[in-house]
Amino acid sequence: MTPVEQFAYGWITPALALAMSMLGCLLGTFLTSRSRASTGGRRARWLTLSALAIGGTGSWVPHFMAMLGVDVPGTDVRYDIPITLLGLGIAVVVYCLGLYIAGWGRPSAWKVLPAGVLTGIGLTAVYATGPMSMRIAGIIAYDAPTLLIAAVAAMVGASVTLWCASVVRGTTAMFCASVIMALAACSTHYMVMAALRVRPAPGGAEVAGVTLFTLLAPVCVAAALVLAGLAYSTVGFTVRQDTAREEALLRRARDMYSVATLQRAAEHRRRQREGDRGRAAVPSHR
Repeated sequence: MTPVEQFAYGWITPALALAMSMLGCLLGTFLTSRSRASTGGRRARWLTLSALAIGGTGSWVPHFMAMLGVDVPGTDVRYDIPITLLGLGIAVVVYCLGLYIAGWGRPSAWKVLPAGVLTGIGLTAVYATGPMSMRIAGIIAYDAPTLLIAAVAAMVGASVTLWCASVVRGTTAMFCASVIMALAACSTHYMVMAALRVRPAPGGAEVAGVTLFTLLAPVCVAAALVLAGLAYSTVGFTVRQDTAREEALLRRARDMYSVATLQRAAEHRRRQREGDRGRAAVPSHR
């Protein structure tokens, strides 16, 4: 068995993966913070959008970027598109489940830990879809102990991510949390890939499938659109929240003005009545 080369293009692929993961996790943390101000269906929608940000752009897109640096000596590497995209669906679904468990109601360790275990198992499956989608002239296998360690690391990383997303408040704290979450996601990917072993077939037969570079442009465009849409949702919510707060203050001011006007009118009528009684009580002299 031959180990797989993870950094065929040097530092550029892990740097891109880390940057994309930070953006997705930061946006997801902001979206989760917005869910705390909502209840019921609105909270579910915010948590779903957060799962799309963290699971899609914070976990799967970095995994895709990191896979660009994978190379197997002695054979071409191609990928199966449906299995590659399957990882995206799994990532969003498992983070939906994890955030619903950890982010619904008051966060606690008793909710975050089982949610982290569930999400970590799902993330291990997400990062395993990369090797599953690989098409090479040879045999692909896993080193079981390394894969088990990677699965445990995925559970720990997912628990940390869910805790950060559910608890952290404030822009600076969210940024620091997004760095931690991105490091956890990228390190889990490389630990799963470290368990990969290949045995190239002699002769270098032709390999069916597509290269990841063929999918690079569509994935980047889709990721940019998703990030822009989620960011617009966050900004739009903030604007609507501020507008609603200002309208509430304006209504309160109007109500106070109306009450004050009615009180002045009542006081004026009372004084008029007292004045009329005083004039009526004074006898007239001719």
